Amino acid sequence: MRVSLIHNPSAGDEALSTEQLIWLLRQHGHDVAHHAAKDDDWSAFIDDPADLVVVAGGDGTVGAVALKLIHRHVPITVLPLGTANNIARALRLDGSPAELIARWPTARRCLMDVGLASGPWGRSWFIEGVGLGLFATAMSLLDERDERTRAKPNGRQGKLERDVQVLKGLAAAYPPLDIRATIDGKPLSGRFLMVAAMNIASVGPNMDLAPNADFGDGLLDFALVREERRDDFIDCIITRLRGGMATPPTDVHRGRSLRFSWSGYDVHIDDRAWRADDPMPDAHNEIEITVEPGALDLLLPP
Repeated sequence: MRVSLIHNPSAGDEALSTEQLIWLLRQHGHDVAHHAAKDDDWSAFIDDPADLVVVAGGDGTVGAVALKLIHRHVPITVLPLGTANNIARALRLDGSPAELIARWPTARRCLMDVGLASGPWGRSWFIEGVGLGLFATAMSLLDERDERTRAKPNGRQGKLERDVQVLKGLAAAYPPLDIRATIDGKPLSGRFLMVAAMNIASVGPNMDLAPNADFGDGLLDFALVREERRDDFIDCIITRLRGGMATPPTDVHRGRSLRFSWSGYDVHIDDRAWRADDPMPDAHNEIEITVEPGALDLLLPP
C-alpha cells in the first residue's frame, strides 16, 4: 500500500524519528510515497495523497491533516504520539506505532463526521469540538504562556496537570455566559461557565465533556456547565489533579445545529483559540455550529 506519512517529531514524550517510522512502514510492506514533518510543505500529499494518509503525532497535527482531507475520500489513520491524544482515544486506537501498523491488514474503513463553526472569525471546520467560555479562556492563556517562555512542562503527564491546574485557577471566579440559544430550533437558555459543541468525547487535557459522543452518528453533543454546577466542576478538576478519574458535570444535548449570538467571550475551535479582543474578519455576531456527516474517511485497525 502506498502511504503518505505526516510526522510531528516533537509530539508527546516519544523519541521516534521520521526515519524509524518509515522503516516500520516498509517492514510491513508499505511504500512511503511522501513524508513530511508537521511544519513542512504538505502540497505533495494533498495533490497525490496515495492510498492512505498516516498521521504520527498529537491532536493538533491529526486535526490539521484531517481538515485538508474533508470530502477527499482518501482514508486517514493515526499513530498517536501526542500529549492528550483525544482523537485517537475517540477512535480507540491503542498500542504502539508498530502494533497499530501490524493490524492494518484487518482494519476497517469507516466515516467520521466533521463540524463547521461559523461566527465573527469566519467559517472553520473542526474535528474535536468548539468551546466558549472557561475552557477557551484557559487555552488562550496557555498559548500566551507558551509563547512567552521556552520552559516546557515535564513530559506528557506534566503538561496535562499544568492544563488542568490552569482550569482550576480560573473556575472559581469565572464570569458566566448568559446564553440564549437554539438546538435544532428548540430554545435553550441559562448562565453557563462553558458551552462546548463536541464531535468526540473529550477535548484539551482529556476532559470528557461528552462521554457518549459518537463521531459517526451524524450529530454533535452540546455539553454545557451551568453556573450552579461551579463547585461540582471545581471538585472534578481537583479529583483530576489528585490522579483520580472524574467526569465534568455537564448537561449534554444532542443535535445537528446550535445557534446563538456572540457577545464578546473567548472561543476555541479544536486547538485554535480566539480571544474576545482578537481581530474578527466578520462583523456578524451570530454563531452557528453544525455537523457535516461522514465527511472524513478513516482506516481503523481492530
